[in-house]
Amino acid sequence: MSRNRLLSALLCLAFLALFSSSATAQATAAPHDPDRLQKLTQESSNPIGSLWMLTNQFNCNVLQSPKGHLFGEPRTQFNYNFQPVMTFDLSKDLRLITRPLLPVFNTPYAAGPHTVDDAFGLGDAEFLAMVSPVNDAKFLFGAGPTAVFPTATDKHLGDGKWQLGGALAAVYMDEKWVAGIFPQQWWSVGGEASRKEVSFTKAQYFLWYSPANTWQVGMSPEVLVDWTQKKAENALTLPVGLGVAKLVSLGKLPVKLSAEADYSVIRPRTAGTEWTFKLTITPIIPKLF
Repeated sequence: MSRNRLLSALLCLAFLALFSSSATAQATAAPHDPDRLQKLTQESSNPIGSLWMLTNQFNCNVLQSPKGHLFGEPRTQFNYNFQPVMTFDLSKDLRLITRPLLPVFNTPYAAGPHTVDDAFGLGDAEFLAMVSPVNDAKFLFGAGPTAVFPTATDKHLGDGKWQLGGALAAVYMDEKWVAGIFPQQWWSVGGEASRKEVSFTKAQYFLWYSPANTWQVGMSPEVLVDWTQKKAENALTLPVGLGVAKLVSLGKLPVKLSAEADYSVIRPRTAGTEWTFKLTITPIIPKLF
């Protein structure tokens, strides 16, 4: 096992341990209004909500490919996503939601006909800005531009292209349910001439049910579509999943913890993610502006 793959496995174990220890901390946390915490639980699952959050998502992806293609056997990819969510009131009727994303990867790649190596470093950064109406309706909508920047530190960790596109969000939210879809589409508009053009969709769909205050059960997988693939069988990744989330109070700070497993029922034939195990730690912070 290479040093990077060993580091990936150790980090996954460390984050799972952190999840367990953080969950037990709520027993000694300062008391909070249960109704307020339940509202935060639901609102934190809304991609066009009003909260400021610091999302830390740790993904362990099991990559599969048929024998004779790319890897030939299962390989593990580690991915950490840091995503601050900041919202601003443009007026009494409109809200601006900004969601920058900075990813870090440790990923295997085919270094030769029978050789697999690992690349570790920063991936391509993303930035999203959406505008959404401010109201108390149960059906919520948002839209705006999105961009990808070629910040990857290794060619195996990014596309090498400047990308622009658009994003939409449609959400239903009440006291128990949060459901919706959150697609983003990018097209390459510049970058390294030697790299292939990009036309790529990432569409998160989510369904969460709250059986008790501050608890949620559901899923939030991401459907991926690479429109540049010549064969349709290599274009689509369609996962389904199951997860659990809990809002806890660490002192006066609300923190949402969630764990989820997603399985790709449809994935590219040449190579693709079969399983994704996600751990997310999201402090909910006061608005700074």
